[in-house]
Amino acid sequence: MPGIHRRTLANGLKLLVAPVAGTPRVAIAVHYRVGFRVEPPGMEGFAHLFEHLMFLGSQSLPDGAFFNHVSDTAGVASGRTHQDYTEFYQVVPRLALDQALFSEADRMRAPSFTQKALDEQLAGVAAEIREMIVERPYGGMPWPHMAGLLYTSFANAHDGYGDPEQLKKATLEDCAEFFARYYTPGNAVLTVAGDVDPDDVVARVERHFGDIPAREAAPQPDLSEPGFFMDQTASFTEPGVPATAITIGQWLPDPASDLRGYLAHTVLARMMARQITPDGVSAVSTSCGFFGPLDARAPDTLLLTALVPPATPAAQMVEAVRAQWGMWAKSDISGEVSAAVNELVSEHHRDHDDLETRCRALGRLETLFDRAELLDELPGLLGEVTTAQVAQAATRLHGAACAVMTIEPGRRRTRPKPQHSERAEREPAQTVRIPEPVTGPRTVPPREDQSRPVLGEHAEATFGNGLRAVAIRAGSAPVVELRLRVPAGPAGWRRPDHLELLAHVLGRRARVGLHACGAGGELTVRTDGQWLDFAGYAGTDGLDAWLTVLSEILTPGLAAEPLSIGRSLIRGRTPGRIADDALRAHLLGPAPSEPTGLADVHRTVIVPEGASLVAVGNADPAWTLSRLESALEGWQGRAQQTPAIAAEGGVLLLPREDLSNILVSFSAPEPADGPDEVARYLATGVLGRYHRNRSIRDAPGTTGLGASGYEAFLGRDVFTGFPRAYIQLMRPKEQVPDVFTEVLDRLPELTAKAPDPVELDRAREYCVLEMLWGLDSPSKIADLVRIGFSFGQGAGLLIRLYDRLGQITTDEVVEAAVSTYGRMSLPSVVVGDIEANWLADEIEREVMEMEGL
Repeated sequence: MPGIHRRTLANGLKLLVAPVAGTPRVAIAVHYRVGFRVEPPGMEGFAHLFEHLMFLGSQSLPDGAFFNHVSDTAGVASGRTHQDYTEFYQVVPRLALDQALFSEADRMRAPSFTQKALDEQLAGVAAEIREMIVERPYGGMPWPHMAGLLYTSFANAHDGYGDPEQLKKATLEDCAEFFARYYTPGNAVLTVAGDVDPDDVVARVERHFGDIPAREAAPQPDLSEPGFFMDQTASFTEPGVPATAITIGQWLPDPASDLRGYLAHTVLARMMARQITPDGVSAVSTSCGFFGPLDARAPDTLLLTALVPPATPAAQMVEAVRAQWGMWAKSDISGEVSAAVNELVSEHHRDHDDLETRCRALGRLETLFDRAELLDELPGLLGEVTTAQVAQAATRLHGAACAVMTIEPGRRRTRPKPQHSERAEREPAQTVRIPEPVTGPRTVPPREDQSRPVLGEHAEATFGNGLRAVAIRAGSAPVVELRLRVPAGPAGWRRPDHLELLAHVLGRRARVGLHACGAGGELTVRTDGQWLDFAGYAGTDGLDAWLTVLSEILTPGLAAEPLSIGRSLIRGRTPGRIADDALRAHLLGPAPSEPTGLADVHRTVIVPEGASLVAVGNADPAWTLSRLESALEGWQGRAQQTPAIAAEGGVLLLPREDLSNILVSFSAPEPADGPDEVARYLATGVLGRYHRNRSIRDAPGTTGLGASGYEAFLGRDVFTGFPRAYIQLMRPKEQVPDVFTEVLDRLPELTAKAPDPVELDRAREYCVLEMLWGLDSPSKIADLVRIGFSFGQGAGLLIRLYDRLGQITTDEVVEAAVSTYGRMSLPSVVVGDIEANWLADEIEREVMEMEGL
């Protein structure tokens, strides 16, 4: 990767610029050296609360205006609070770079805190705590409950989420003082990554941030710990969980002073995670750090978690782990170390070839260790970890005390409630104030010109077995992203339970195969009911091994799995998936014959004809295609013919007592002739894809498809054998009749209304910029091209969209809207706790209740 360019402004703000060639978007991250561990007693959870507040208003961007440039350009913006830092990041098109820098500078210079915003965020944080800790099974395990077992000092041991009731005592004065103490330019690192000129970025940053006054930040807390010499244990119960969860925590070496020792423990943790069961599932999940490796200053934690049968003693798990450490300390583990390193290196390369992830990681490492370069050094450092170093790490852990937390099934929940300390009173002289801004509100800078996106060198081919493939050169890491998409065909569409079981079993075989070859990478198998998707990545050196595993699972050879198991696998489907599965089965009708077993399903469903394979990586496309063809030329099979679809009208009802809100889905086949793909895409944008579309403009807070205030999602996909347009809505039972009348009656009027020039230009720009996310990384390029292939498009879909969107006329948009969404001709689908007779009476339509799906 190109070098990292550093600059420190006069006010102490540290700037990193990381050029990434070829990206049409830029990533911006601001890391402040303030996390959970700086909170004083009595203010547990305040750092996290404050992160939320920082989005809500500043002098030049009041009342949520911070997000305007993000929403208008299809960007993303978010924040995170961890132990030693809080990060804020954005990813926006290159044309909005100045606006992104302006918004970050404005809240660093002059945030505005109001009681209304504070009250709203207190409620939001309370809801987040309830969702993450209280209502989630095994919530709070391991973070934040484990911290109190491992550590004794308040900074390290307290609950970083805090107690919602205690947080309600926060005042606007607290907010102002917290900002003044920690959100100083000299306590921050600003990182910009993308296809940018470093000198140009420096000039922009000086313009936006340079006049923010310097001020001294509060000192960092003392994180030293005395250590412990006996195991620390805590056990809790929770109703409704199926198994006992046990987490073991041990201290890691300090990466600042013993990086090689830290990395040896990282390899050891991965070796433990590679101890998989015959089903291909890891027996233990592991993590270096509560939030990932190199994410905190010392002390940091190695965590191992396992689900075991109820009533299994925690001591048994601890002894098993220690026995494994002891065995590895004394035996030849060179093979295990090599396989673990391969996985870690390929995973690191893959993760950080993404624009956002790279930007955030550079800023984090600079903030914590003053070494952003460590990000690109890590693969080499991991490769230098020796077997002796890993054995030494195992010896250390074998003899060290640990903390053990257990949550087991029980009649009542006994998980610990958030603890809080009494807040110390401060003298008035100790209070710190935010300096008043010298100038008033500033004008948001305009957007600039956007350069035309460029897809890397690529080559397409159709192999002799009918498989369509494309290889694209992109990225800088030695990793190849691969996406194989197979249409499930009539056999799979009719029986979603068989399809789900097939994906489950093949995914298991893939995990076992990759584990056995030790080449690193990942291969998952999933289905959405329409496709079977084989997705993952391989190191360039391990591509042939990865393809061998793929070839093996594409070849029938499955164990005699009872097909009935598939029923249990589809119970967790979303309402939208339930609706689509039912509609597919209804349109296709019953299968002419039942399969004899899973191998029969495999032979019928997984065929190369009609399938597509995408490979994206830093390799010659012709070379990549040759490797793909060589590995998969033995995969054979003919696709089943899809029967003609002629069903129209009616309502399919799928009763679900567990769904209080009702999903209503309307669909229509897209006509084979008429407007092209790009016109349909733009028409969808005009009708409902972004926050300024006509629907929201007509009725603020709704989609404009009626006065009941419900939300609608408009989309397009491929359904059985044809492109489909659909509208999905989720509303309470009493509003369902209005949904039918308002949507179906108003669609002809809504779609036939010509957009005015401003509306069309906004939709056009949004659609152009929305597609740019697909060039942030090889992984996203592969995902985007896979979507294009689903619609019968080639690798250059993004470029064609970009060029063609500017040419589409108002008449073309209207024609596309009318032909795509003007008449929802397929049967409507209703999913939820609703009765067929009541629904039929209310909407005066024929309702067919479906069972077994």
